[in-house]
Amino acid sequence: MELSEETFHEIHQYLSGQGTPEERAAFERRMNADEELAREVASQQRIRNGLKANGYKALFKDIHAQLESEGALPGKPQADAKIVPLAPDHARANARWPYLAAAASVLIAVGLVWYFNFGPEDPQVASDTPTVKDTVTQTPPTERPDTAKNNAPVQQPVKPAPARVNTSEFFATYFDTNAELKSPFSGEKLGVSPSAIAQWRSDTAHVQQGIRYLANREAAQALQELGQVENSRYQQVKGTADWYKALAYLQQNDLKNCKEQLKKVMADPDNTYSKQATELLAKIQ
Repeated sequence: MELSEETFHEIHQYLSGQGTPEERAAFERRMNADEELAREVASQQRIRNGLKANGYKALFKDIHAQLESEGALPGKPQADAKIVPLAPDHARANARWPYLAAAASVLIAVGLVWYFNFGPEDPQVASDTPTVKDTVTQTPPTERPDTAKNNAPVQQPVKPAPARVNTSEFFATYFDTNAELKSPFSGEKLGVSPSAIAQWRSDTAHVQQGIRYLANREAAQALQELGQVENSRYQQVKGTADWYKALAYLQQNDLKNCKEQLKKVMADPDNTYSKQATELLAKIQ
């Protein structure tokens, strides 16, 4: 079936668990009566499940590679190594080790996914500022007071090291897969050109794809997709893309471009993400 923007929004709300019980029941009755709608809902659900699976797979690969680089996983035996027979108990323990290591990798991956999605909403900025201990120069008793004053070393003020911004925690706090994109078309507006509708669908598709890339921690690809709507005729789409661009720079730990993008969002009074941009900029300054 041809998926309109309104139908796509309804499917997205249903799969996200949104809507009142009456609205969800009415949508289910529509699916029971419309086989094409039911197939489209099932297709969108498979896409969502695939995105989640890719995210878990990428996390597992990263963790497995880290464990392997640190020597935490059992390596391959060398060809010229002397084989020493093991006692039965030791042999069984070594045989279980690869499975335990794999299980540990999966548990760590699931834990990281939980943290990024359900972690603390008000993370603190980690500080690396060292504590400066004040030292007092002792005057030798054999020296005259005026001589000691002239020879005393001049202490220079110690500048504290700049605080390090925990970009991962801030990204997890402000990133939301549900972009606020409301269709500008309604049943009361007549004479809407097909090209305008096609442009809206194309622009929103670029934004949604960019958000999916961010969910998979692929910031470079996300920036490319979001940049496709730079000249969109729809200000709402451009404002949403600007906000998610700032989050993409944050994910890359590029604070300079992130701040510039946040200021761009704040300069637009009609941007629905202006408040979030102001809060985030204050935290990473």
